[in-house]
Amino acid sequence: MDSKSLPNETIIFHAVGDVGPRRIEYGETPESLFAMVHQKVKEADISFCQLERNFSTRGCFQYRNHPTWYARVHPDNVKSLVFAGFNVVSNASNHCFEYGPEALLESIDVLRGNNIQVIGVGKDIAEARKPAIVERKGIKVGFLAYNAILATEIEAREDKPGCTPIHVDTYYQSQDFAPGMPPRIVTIPLEGDVRAMEEDIRKLRNQVDVVVVSMHWGIYFIPGAIAMYQPTVGHRAIDAGADLIVGHHDHIIKGIEIFRGRVIFYGLGNFAEETPFQVKAPSGVHAGRPTYKYRKWQPEPGWERYNAPVDWRYSMMVRCVITKKGIQRVSFLPTWINGRAEPEVLSGKDPRFQEVLNYVEPWCRELGTALRIEGDEVIVWKSQEPT
Repeated sequence: MDSKSLPNETIIFHAVGDVGPRRIEYGETPESLFAMVHQKVKEADISFCQLERNFSTRGCFQYRNHPTWYARVHPDNVKSLVFAGFNVVSNASNHCFEYGPEALLESIDVLRGNNIQVIGVGKDIAEARKPAIVERKGIKVGFLAYNAILATEIEAREDKPGCTPIHVDTYYQSQDFAPGMPPRIVTIPLEGDVRAMEEDIRKLRNQVDVVVVSMHWGIYFIPGAIAMYQPTVGHRAIDAGADLIVGHHDHIIKGIEIFRGRVIFYGLGNFAEETPFQVKAPSGVHAGRPTYKYRKWQPEPGWERYNAPVDWRYSMMVRCVITKKGIQRVSFLPTWINGRAEPEVLSGKDPRFQEVLNYVEPWCRELGTALRIEGDEVIVWKSQEPT
């Protein structure tokens, strides 16, 4: 659906998954990362992404759980997001505190200084829980962000910077009498964190026409896998008043669920994740590749800069049509990531369009969701009520 054909009282919202710009470290212009998609991103009135880096020169490397030394990049890399046209960014991820509070707080200032609203992080828990509210054409859209991928000490508290947490406990339950058989993995979210999220959503619900909740969660690298806690948290967010949930962290696209007429994207995949696997880590830094524990693949020539399994190349851009009555239509635009980690939104006539769709469709079917192609979009849900 072309945005020009929509009524004046309608806005378009776009959302994408993990973005980790580091063009300046590669000696390239920041704008080049989004050269193929910036016009598409800007077709929307509001555009969202999940930021996996801190824009900072401050702080020091924190030796915590599975740290990544590349989670801090030069502040001028923010020009990538500005050029692309993103208005709202979640910085709530397992990478947000890897260079400590100074880097996180500078990154927040850099984003705000470039007219980008940042959610899910702050100088304390009150600021991290504060929503972003964006108004276009008299329609108000509110945003909240949460992080369930919690390395040690990265959550915000009353007197400490960090992210808005959803703590999750993990248990292993035997499913077979034979010793050594794979267990059932039980994941249970901390009730206090879920109730705090519900309260945030209820407060925001009274202020806006649409509530979008960003969730950094899930099981990375493993195709189709959704952890037990994710539907629990997602359904309770919707029951509290959320209209749309956009999930990320998996680095590959996951299934899509419709719950009580609201859409949950369990994993949007990477969108522009410049993970420098090809660059040697600094001396003394553990540079393990956890991907190898779960996936085996052979690097291909020309893909050294984005060296990962084939399904890391599949991505999507969520597209929502919104009126004062709420979200009227939810679709996604199949997207392809090239060997330089650059995204390209695909035409419906491109054979790669069908390749992306063929990958995600079985996971959606398992969740009871039927997909329908309409031009260059894949329709997930459409209101039956007249707008």
